[in-house]
Amino acid sequence: MHSLYVDSTSGLVIGLLDSDFNWVEYADTNEKKPSEVIHFEIYNLVQKYKLDLKNMNFFFSAGPGSYTGMRLGEGIAQILAWDEKKVFSFHHFDVPELTGVVKGFWVTNAFKGQVFIYNWDKKSGLSEKELVNSADFKIIDPELGFTLSADNKDFGHLKTTKELIKNNSTEIFSKVFKLQLREPPYYFRTLDEEFK
Repeated sequence: MHSLYVDSTSGLVIGLLDSDFNWVEYADTNEKKPSEVIHFEIYNLVQKYKLDLKNMNFFFSAGPGSYTGMRLGEGIAQILAWDEKKVFSFHHFDVPELTGVVKGFWVTNAFKGQVFIYNWDKKSGLSEKELVNSADFKIIDPELGFTLSADNKDFGHLKTTKELIKNNSTEIFSKVFKLQLREPPYYFRTLDEEFK
């Protein structure tokens, strides 16, 4: 059974996985407006491999990322779920743990002059998730750091979860599938805070 992967949290990544969760095709389009091409890209992938949507799994990134990008992916995920397709989703900040990394942090720009930090080393005493002002954030140990993508001008020197997903697909997607993960979209702020 093939699986489709869509990540529209920052640009557009779309890929097709085989039954062992190895990439058949993987494309990071660097599309700045995924809403303009996402349906076309999915359609082309399905047509190219003559896939039957009834016999597929669907994986989505649930963020964090741009509000519009996340709503785009989540909207497609909800439609597929309503049609009783197998839909799974996970957060980028969970990817290092899914690959067995036991200590570290994930950081990205959260817009509005803030940085989002997720820490999964429970012994460190740091908050698990928090927003801080960009000017107040300093990376103490870059070896422990991850970010979304190398396109991030402030954190591009850190390891990226996009690369982890690309290079560790079997491990990540098999765990997401086994755990039946369907994480909700993760927004940096509540909708009231985001749109005031």
